[in-house]
Amino acid sequence: MKRGNGRLKPLFDAGIIGGGVIGLASAYFLAKAGIRVAVFESGKTGSGASSAAAGMLGAHTETEKDDAFFRFAKESQALYPGLAHDLLLESGIDIQLQYNGMYKLAISAEEADALKKRAKTEKDVEWHSKEKVLRNEEGISDSIYGALKIEKDGQVNPAALCKAFTKAIQLMNGKIFENTPVYKINRVEHSHYEIETPQDLFFCEALILANGTWSSRYLKDFARNTSVYPAKGECLSVTLKEGKLSSTVFHESCYLVPKLDGRIVIGATMKEDTWNTEPSVQGIAALMNKAVKMMPAIEKASFHHAWAGLRPKTADEKPFIFRHQGIPNLFVATGHFRNGILLAPKTGEMILDLFFNRQVTEEYVHAFRMDRALEVRL
Repeated sequence: MKRGNGRLKPLFDAGIIGGGVIGLASAYFLAKAGIRVAVFESGKTGSGASSAAAGMLGAHTETEKDDAFFRFAKESQALYPGLAHDLLLESGIDIQLQYNGMYKLAISAEEADALKKRAKTEKDVEWHSKEKVLRNEEGISDSIYGALKIEKDGQVNPAALCKAFTKAIQLMNGKIFENTPVYKINRVEHSHYEIETPQDLFFCEALILANGTWSSRYLKDFARNTSVYPAKGECLSVTLKEGKLSSTVFHESCYLVPKLDGRIVIGATMKEDTWNTEPSVQGIAALMNKAVKMMPAIEKASFHHAWAGLRPKTADEKPFIFRHQGIPNLFVATGHFRNGILLAPKTGEMILDLFFNRQVTEEYVHAFRMDRALEVRL
């Protein structure tokens, strides 16, 4: 116990700054291992970029390289069935995991050639001719050349995932402090961290920075080689009046994600270096135009609503996941960009392993370290 504001306060094993999906996943795996955790969130858990996400588990959509990031993403994707089962038992909340597959469309002959080559060299994907695609998904535009079918790609409900994490953490005696912005973090030499909030002063033996776009505020003090900045993403949802969509459909930067409640989520734009979280007419109109080209029936769909979120982007678009080598008991899990939902389980596992000084796959330590060589930001 430590004394704060004249009274004794609990000393948590780990304080997590940020109640988005990455902070919650980290807290969940730690709490499950018996660690006394406290999550500090300036708003409601999952209310930022996490809930703004479409919830795709598409390891193949973000990269065409068989590199550490791709392997990390695939491992994280593979953790979801077990995680969904555990969260349902622990929290009573269904995260709506479904493996409906994904079609990556070819709109030109050049795109078709490139996707056919991928089908010959990559596992878990296959080329579907235009005729086969249209047999499976009648509503897709007949102007396509075909598509790459990725059977193992799926999706979850991001809001349900964050709620399940939150409830499970609390049931495992973890503490969630919502509407609790962190004003200042002090490192007490050879001892612990003091976390100053408007409500109180909290004490934690270890600190995990996982507050997405806003993590740069603290990174500049603790990890000067890291940088995270906002990349606004806009989405909208519609309900079809005719036809249906079973698989997620993707082309370039636009995707159509069919949800269990009948909605189709359409995303996403990207605008860098803005803190504005309001969807714009320009952005939503551009998404609608792209969506109609992929699936003409969307032109007659009923509009549901539009929203936006700020993705935490790094110079090389890869996350930072590391234990600081110079500052005791400091961990960072941020910069997941478009892939927070996909990478959350594996990130939580990696933070747990780092916390206990357990062996972590060397290529992941290397790929997500603080001092990696970053590409020049354009």
